Amino acid sequence: MSRRLAYRLVIGYFIVAVLTTMWPIYPFFSRIRPLILGMPFSLAYLVFLLILSFLVLVSLYTWERRRDGVE
Repeated sequence: MSRRLAYRLVIGYFIVAVLTTMWPIYPFFSRIRPLILGMPFSLAYLVFLLILSFLVLVSLYTWERRRDGVE
C-alpha cells in the first residue's frame, strides 16, 4: 500500500467519524437506553469512536515505522 493511499484512508476515516457525531446521523445514537458498561448508549457510542480513532492512529504509526525500517 502506498503512503498516499494510507493517508487518504485515515483522513477519510476521520472525516466519517466527525460527520457521524453531527446531525443528521448522531440523533440515531443519541438515546439513553440501552446502558453499555453503565454508560448511556450515546456516550458509549462516542467512547467507541474515540477508541477506534486511537487504534487507527496507532496502526498508521506502526505501519509507517515498519515501512521505513526504523527500530
